[in-house]
Amino acid sequence: GSIWSPDGRYLAYRRTNCEVPGDARWHVVISDPKGNVVAEFPGEGWDISWSPDSTRVAVWIRLFETIGVFGVDGVRQALLTMPPGWEPSGDHDPMWLPGGESLLVNDVAVPIDGSTPYKLPADGAYSPDGSRVAYTTRKSLVVAEADGSNPQEVFGDFASFILWSPAGDRIAFVSFVSTPYMSNGQLRLLDVATGTVTLLTESEASDYLSVIDFSPEGDRILFSRTEDGAAYGSLWSINADGSDLRRLVAGIHIDAGGDWLSPSPTP
Repeated sequence: GSIWSPDGRYLAYRRTNCEVPGDARWHVVISDPKGNVVAEFPGEGWDISWSPDSTRVAVWIRLFETIGVFGVDGVRQALLTMPPGWEPSGDHDPMWLPGGESLLVNDVAVPIDGSTPYKLPADGAYSPDGSRVAYTTRKSLVVAEADGSNPQEVFGDFASFILWSPAGDRIAFVSFVSTPYMSNGQLRLLDVATGTVTLLTESEASDYLSVIDFSPEGDRILFSRTEDGAAYGSLWSINADGSDLRRLVAGIHIDAGGDWLSPSPTP
């Protein structure tokens, strides 16, 4: 499949030559928007991950063993080795962490400077600058440094759909309040600096809430609401202070999503 660079200047895709035996048949191609090939180099895997600044891509050189970091000119800038004893869980490719200093494979962070890889919390959500990670345990929501150090419990219950604001100063998430007959979803907002958690809105009966995205300005949150067991739900937005709750679209399929038009605050 084809993958655009974040700045839209380049397109990365895979080419396979079935007449060539073994791993050498798999290649990555980088072209400009007109289709002119800029670079081509060997690379296994499925996805092709662009660095946040659009200057590099990361691919498997030897599947699940070594990672190659290449510039848009096709020159390899780094060859990284997965740590001994690491075992893949499914068909995962290296993906860039925010900040562009490390790659993530499953729950293992691999620094591109060649320093020792380290394990991160599974399913962590990283701040926009890549300096911190938020993750949930069975009992709490935790914020830590990107390498997992200095963990701080910020909410004393299970949380899901963890999402950082564009400025990295707040985290939206969904918590749950269980009763004998239902489990209500609650949309909450954490102020990272103060630790204050604000309840923005909660579902009715056993409706299911899912955080989708902050607006580009960070002043509104887009989320969905689905009735328990239903195949269709609705899209909603709300101010970050809990005011101006709006239903935007009704009757969406549970697998459908949404996003904000940038820079307009209109979803």
